[in-house]
Amino acid sequence: MEKNPFSIYDFFGYLFPGMLTLLIIIHITFLKEGASISDYFSIVSFMHTFKNELAIEWWKSTLILIVLSYICGHIIAYLSSTTIEYFANKIFKYPSYYLLHEEDRTYSSYWKSFFAHDFNLGNLLWRVLVFITLCPITFFILPLGYLLKINTFITRSLDEYIRNSIQTKLFNLSQKLALSRPEINSNADYHRIVMHYVYLNIPNCQKKTDNYIALYGFLRAICLIACLFTDVLILKGISSINLDFPIDKTGILLILIMIFICNILFMGFVKFYRRFTLENYMALLTEKNTP
Repeated sequence: MEKNPFSIYDFFGYLFPGMLTLLIIIHITFLKEGASISDYFSIVSFMHTFKNELAIEWWKSTLILIVLSYICGHIIAYLSSTTIEYFANKIFKYPSYYLLHEEDRTYSSYWKSFFAHDFNLGNLLWRVLVFITLCPITFFILPLGYLLKINTFITRSLDEYIRNSIQTKLFNLSQKLALSRPEINSNADYHRIVMHYVYLNIPNCQKKTDNYIALYGFLRAICLIACLFTDVLILKGISSINLDFPIDKTGILLILIMIFICNILFMGFVKFYRRFTLENYMALLTEKNTP
């Protein structure tokens, strides 16, 4: 099957997030000293930056702008996979696992899932860094997400009949490919094999799969950008605290709105991550060539 040199993922996963990142970085860099949190959202200030203060020749070149956005997008995509996706997989486990396993998890189990397993100093430091960087998400998903049953909703499993049917297909597929059978309660990412098998052997699913990958890749990258932008706003708010002046209520409201947006983007990413996995499982389940 012939492919275009640029796929939908190149635009949604790399180009758009990369361009958004460049715009935000340039806007923040050229903000005047003493700017308020509201100025970070000011369209007037944004337009002033790009019309009057941005005297950079490469900005006038569409080709250079696209190349830089594409490169920046790759960096954001990699960082989002090692932060946003890493956090989701550690907290909830892979969608390929919780779709097939019904668990009643306690509040402490979510914290242990992220901090306790595979302990060594390097991993611990990285997880602490991820936890702090994604503070707009982590401080919501872990305590409030558990209390509001959002975590339970995200990790809800399929019904027993479909779970057993998919497990049977997984075992049969392993025999067909001459692989060792995956254990039913294994945490191994066996779905990766399923994904490649479905993509190569069921062409009718390829377009839908590509769309899901593009959507969850886009949301993952935008979620990281939103978290980093919110971190900047929080640091700005903390550094500008002055007891001699009234509280910046507008700034606090804008930070809260960004925290809400970060969590919506994160749940959107998890939603399509789940749907992508479920699409591969259901395609395998309905495929006739696997016994």
